[in-house]
Amino acid sequence: MILFITENSIDFNNCSSLEKPKAKIDQNGIDGRTKKFINVSIFIEVVEKRLVFPKGKQREFLEISKKELNINWLKFAEKLGINRGTLEKSYRYEICKTLPYKVFVKIIKLRNLKENEVLNNYKIKIIASDPSLVAGGNGFAFGDKIVKLPCIALKFKKPAPYFDISKIKLNRYDKSKGLKFPEKLTPELAEEIGMHVGDGFLSKRRNEYRLKGNKNDEKEYYDSFIKSLYKRLYNLDVNIKEYETTYGFEIASEGFWIFKNKILGLPAGRKNDMNLPEIIKVNDKKILTSFIRGLFDTDGCVSFIRKYKKLGNYYPTICISLKSKKLIKGLAEMLQMLGLEPKWYKDRDSWKIFLYGYERLAVYSKMIGWSNPKHVNKVIKWKKNYPSLSKDVMVGVV
Repeated sequence: MILFITENSIDFNNCSSLEKPKAKIDQNGIDGRTKKFINVSIFIEVVEKRLVFPKGKQREFLEISKKELNINWLKFAEKLGINRGTLEKSYRYEICKTLPYKVFVKIIKLRNLKENEVLNNYKIKIIASDPSLVAGGNGFAFGDKIVKLPCIALKFKKPAPYFDISKIKLNRYDKSKGLKFPEKLTPELAEEIGMHVGDGFLSKRRNEYRLKGNKNDEKEYYDSFIKSLYKRLYNLDVNIKEYETTYGFEIASEGFWIFKNKILGLPAGRKNDMNLPEIIKVNDKKILTSFIRGLFDTDGCVSFIRKYKKLGNYYPTICISLKSKKLIKGLAEMLQMLGLEPKWYKDRDSWKIFLYGYERLAVYSKMIGWSNPKHVNKVIKWKKNYPSLSKDVMVGVV
């Protein structure tokens, strides 16, 4: 079972208040009650040493070096093996507040200087680099802007609906299985609807529904979470198994098909032109965030990319790619209402949404979270590698 710290731990309607959850969270933001991590391999990435100059001295050192070598910034950068803009702008004007040790060594060799004398004269400190130190200790790497996200502003007006399930006629097979249906839209049902929109398929020709994911990294998600969810919602003991290229289950049930299509309004057939389900458009934050969690857990991804050399894969992104422009547009509007300010655009034959940066990951982790262990494992590994960047990201396993 995945523990995601939700809005119960934080007041997301108050932009000035990001209170720490009451759970016992350690310095890495992982629940202290954790009994075990799921399949987590921790790799500590060692990044090169860097130099910290007193304010203004890094610029002085570089300008004097250029002048004594009698070369322009382009030739200077070529000799150091770095980009001209990085040298002339980032390092010279101390936008990047530290200088790589390797660059420093090359400069003093070009000038025939003694390292210790330069270090002492400029009162330079040598540090073991971390993305938080590259920007002077504020927890962000050079070039990464601190973003203040907007408050939540839900535009949907309708309350969560109740369902008239009396019209669903159960056949002998459905009755033998003890099939039941939710009578109201709840966060759990919203999450299951999100899974349907992500990896589910409702057949047009037969009373068939199937939900299948990646057989290589989603077995635990299906076995430990999805199976029990379908039992709670529908009293179904789904037969989860491995197929040729996928892992999941298939259901052949007239009553289940009617509930999905006629009550929830989910279309049968391909989802290439699907809209955001009307049933989800309610003024209820828990329902919206649960739907998003189900959709992103099945069809989205969490990744950490390398924006600058030597800093490793430190920068977080949450992404989802879908065929339907209508669905992506509706999902982007929903994420905007929740204050996450998504970016969305077309990429070849699909549409994508991206949530970039530390702030969005932190808010997503607390307000939406993950039920899929493969995403949880990625985030835990990143938190271990970059504790200074991830202190506000909450995720754990109990």
